Amino acid sequence: MSEAALSPAVESRPIQATGLVTRIAWRNLWRNKRRTWLTAGGIAFATLLVTFAMTMQRGAYGMMIESATGLIEGHIQVSHFRYPDDTKLEQTLTKAAELMHAVDDLQGLEAAPRAGAFALVSAEERSFGGFVWGVDFDREVEMFTFFNGIQEGRLPQSDDEIVIGRTMARNVGVAVGDELVMLGSGKQGGIAAMAQTVVGIYESGQAELDRTLLFTRLTAVQNVFELGDELHVVSIRIPDHREVYEERERIQGALGQTYLVRTWDEYMPEVVQAIEIDRIGGYLMYGAILILVSFSVINTFLMIVFERTREFGMLLAVGMRAPLIMRQVLTEALFMWVVGVAVGWGLASVFVGYLMVEGVPVAGFEEIAGTFYISDRIYPAVDAASILTAPVVLLIGTQLAGLIATLRIRSIAPVEALRGE
Repeated sequence: MSEAALSPAVESRPIQATGLVTRIAWRNLWRNKRRTWLTAGGIAFATLLVTFAMTMQRGAYGMMIESATGLIEGHIQVSHFRYPDDTKLEQTLTKAAELMHAVDDLQGLEAAPRAGAFALVSAEERSFGGFVWGVDFDREVEMFTFFNGIQEGRLPQSDDEIVIGRTMARNVGVAVGDELVMLGSGKQGGIAAMAQTVVGIYESGQAELDRTLLFTRLTAVQNVFELGDELHVVSIRIPDHREVYEERERIQGALGQTYLVRTWDEYMPEVVQAIEIDRIGGYLMYGAILILVSFSVINTFLMIVFERTREFGMLLAVGMRAPLIMRQVLTEALFMWVVGVAVGWGLASVFVGYLMVEGVPVAGFEEIAGTFYISDRIYPAVDAASILTAPVVLLIGTQLAGLIATLRIRSIAPVEALRGE
């Protein structure tokens, strides 16, 4: 039986009734401490598990995005509107010097200009197709990890030097110090020919890149392919990839609508697809855990209502209305949720806070991390979704549990309830 009974007079004073219901609900919650702690423990465990898993999942996504954009692509790219679908030499960004000056004026950004062209790469009797990028090596080294993969030699220091991939070097049969000849078409339709000395050989860990990409100085490509003061791509990195859309709007606003400004998820859809597939799998797992915990709460409150049938019958007999009793049970469910979530959040903050400093080493990941020059540890990333998903779902679950259990109260006949044991 509850510790106090509400009279009809109290029901006429909503504020007093609410305060009294709250106090009674809190006291009733601890009438069976073992059951309360077991149920709250389930809520706490689900909160801890889902919060921890979601922060680790988001940390892994952040690492995936940074490794993909930090190799050579960047978070944002500026190009001609037709260049992504039609990578012809003619699809250029004109007035490159002015464009780079405008981008450099934007605080917090790093930008690397690039001009590229397809060419036939030859050495003695061997020839293979490749793509020659003209880049600013000083900017590239500051922004990206790609050129950390140089296994032999060094970066070009003059317009007659070039860096090629390990697979390309093997295909055409050259080594550091040998000469390569590249033939292509200039922007004005003439023959573009380059004879350059191989001064470096890189290994990116991606066979497609090692087989096709060659890198020389930007001015060399601009001069040989008749580009003048023109570029094909400006690759940009920002401090936080989570702000990529805000930064895109800032860049677009500064440059105007003349240029196409794309974010990493537009030119690297395979990364987005991998993240989305993993995210869906994670949500299915989290949903299963939270639903199971919610069913355990429903079972708990069904037992509570069953055990307290006589008590509720007495309250109905002395004049308390069924909705007020239902409110009391729902308040008990709310307190159960508060206790469970408070414990779960407390434990999650300890674990997540510690791992944000120390990280979680991933077995067997050292070689991949070394290849792409990223950390071999995963650090959790906290955002609103990872913190609030479990508590919000469990709040809905506990209130539904209380509501389902209280539906029986409306069918209680006071006289029959008082006769029961």
